[in-house]
Amino acid sequence: MSRCSPPSHPGGLPIRGGWRWLPLLGLTLLPGFGAEPPAGTEAPYVLPPWIIAEPSDHSRPPARGDYFASTLGPSSVVTAADWSGRGVTTLAEALRGTPGVMLQESFGGFEPPRLAIRGSGLNSAPTSRGVALLVDGLPLARADGAFNSSLFDPGLFPRIEIYRGTLHMALTPAVLGGVLNADALAPDGAPAVLLRAEGGDHGLFHAQVTATGPAQAAASFQASDGWRGHSGQERSALSLATRRTLSPAALLEVSAYAAKADYDVPGPLTLAAATASPDSVSAAVLRDQPRRSSSVVRAAAQLKTTAASGNFAAGLAGQQFRDDFYQLQPNGETDLDAGVLTGHATFSRRLTLADTEHQLLARATFTTGTDQIDRYLNVLSQRGAAFAAYDTRANTVALSVEDVAWLRPTLALGAGFTALHGRRDLTGRTPSPGLRSSLAFDDLSPRAALLWSPDTRLSVHAGVSRSIEPPTFDDVVAVSGTYPNLTAAVHPLTPQSAVTYEIGAGGSAGPFGWNLTAYRAAWRGEILLLADAAGLPRGAINAGRTRHEGLESSLSWRLLEGPHQLTLTATSTIGHYTFDDDAVYGNNRIAGAPPHTGSAELRYEHPAGLLLAVESTWVGGPIPVDNANRLTYGGNVLWQVRGGWRPVPRLLVFATVRNVFDRPHIASTAGVLDVARNPAATSIFLPGSGRNFILGFEWKL
Repeated sequence: MSRCSPPSHPGGLPIRGGWRWLPLLGLTLLPGFGAEPPAGTEAPYVLPPWIIAEPSDHSRPPARGDYFASTLGPSSVVTAADWSGRGVTTLAEALRGTPGVMLQESFGGFEPPRLAIRGSGLNSAPTSRGVALLVDGLPLARADGAFNSSLFDPGLFPRIEIYRGTLHMALTPAVLGGVLNADALAPDGAPAVLLRAEGGDHGLFHAQVTATGPAQAAASFQASDGWRGHSGQERSALSLATRRTLSPAALLEVSAYAAKADYDVPGPLTLAAATASPDSVSAAVLRDQPRRSSSVVRAAAQLKTTAASGNFAAGLAGQQFRDDFYQLQPNGETDLDAGVLTGHATFSRRLTLADTEHQLLARATFTTGTDQIDRYLNVLSQRGAAFAAYDTRANTVALSVEDVAWLRPTLALGAGFTALHGRRDLTGRTPSPGLRSSLAFDDLSPRAALLWSPDTRLSVHAGVSRSIEPPTFDDVVAVSGTYPNLTAAVHPLTPQSAVTYEIGAGGSAGPFGWNLTAYRAAWRGEILLLADAAGLPRGAINAGRTRHEGLESSLSWRLLEGPHQLTLTATSTIGHYTFDDDAVYGNNRIAGAPPHTGSAELRYEHPAGLLLAVESTWVGGPIPVDNANRLTYGGNVLWQVRGGWRPVPRLLVFATVRNVFDRPHIASTAGVLDVARNPAATSIFLPGSGRNFILGFEWKL
């Protein structure tokens, strides 16, 4: 892969204001601050809750005391109320109405989908990187940043915040896409018990119980036979959290999370087979029986204090991961045992200098952990001889400093930097003692944003930021050789980096709410995880210069107000990710990314408790499968209808029909190729599910 050249063009950030200082920081850090925005709309920007400031609208309740770092970039929020009356069984379903997030389901169900924000993390399956997954501001991931999204049950968390781009760096460093942060505790803590259950086609069953009060406990179980052959799955998850007031100025929060996921992997097909027999599996899958069993146990605590001199918070989380993954014969079995310790310390203070108000923020984070990995042959679905074994250690330390200064009552300038130091060390063991890799990196990444809110109906935001992201160990190590003579090889990689320009606007006018973000990023050394002509992994490389640019938008329109409510919501994500004058691929599109994804829903609510909704989701094509752009597949438009009835205030019965017209379609691909040398014989396509029905209920006690 040769080198390319960086672009430069402004991009954007959406915000919506209500008070004169609302544009300054994301409201998504403030659960319970006023009314929630509609699902899929952008969250307003406010100062973080440690700031002592009175909003001009005194009818709004005060924010609760969270102490996570501020963010100058665009953000969205999704709450448990947004999922009420929906058949939410996948992460893609939970975040469907969020602009800027690409979630392509892989095999149908909760197994790791293709998850990317702004093109970061496009080609990282079967684990995810490029996006940080946090719980209460601390990572739910291995020490190198890789995570398995099948272990995350979004329904157990009352709130999920989505931060896009690299202006979020104070929240967590070393990712280029953005952050998904889940809150373990409901903001109000009002006593309640929620029972939820749903069942549907192909043996689907999902049950959840959530008890909320001074403490919160939630548990879930999900199982399905799967739409395709060899695609059964099961997941159990448990979340516990509580808070205790130690003194008028100190609060302690303690939480625990555990999950176990077991699922079969039906594998990819050729395009012809995926079109003609989408529910089939290949002969190799029948022979090797690929499957995965993963688990996580996590405990965390955070102390938050308030004082006249400033506010302080410190958090610590320990995690243990287990993962046993039987892949197809050419890649073998991977058995992983990982331990992680991560923490943060955050200090914030507001002061006046030379008649200018400043909000100062300092946040230090660290992550350290080890992986023990053993690779075995997959011999007719059984463990064979070991062909590789290695231990890894990852350490990352970061310090972020930000200052937001109010130049005028309606104009603020935010600036900051993140200093980052990290190491990634890999050491081989018998039978592969020669495996060895070491990477140390130091970086200083600045960022700045200008925020202007001339009135309560319009906010404008412009920013520029830089960041880096180191490779994960799944990027560094690749299987080589031909079965049964497999070996593991190290691919030396360097961190990828990006400089992003953003500009955007958002606001409201009567029944309308809208946001629009434009961005353009110059990437260097983008990590591309490639596959061979059969769709099997062959390792990662650092590309030359690449460009990521796009538009992220959302719209909410209340067509009817009052007892009868009719609401139209829509989101759109346009992404254009290309090489930049590459010697091999020129200005080709980077494989794996649809040029356009989006959704629209028309929802009617009757005063007697009736709910009816029609939803359309679309994926624009053609989508390239290889970086040479020789093999593509088409997009799709799918329709979903759902209805609900509330016979009594505490009971909701609902039904959902997905893919109403039973349209065959390709959901995604199992990785990407460098060049599709034999397109007709390339087994890389993952067919999407056909029509299916879901019936469920929610009962509040």
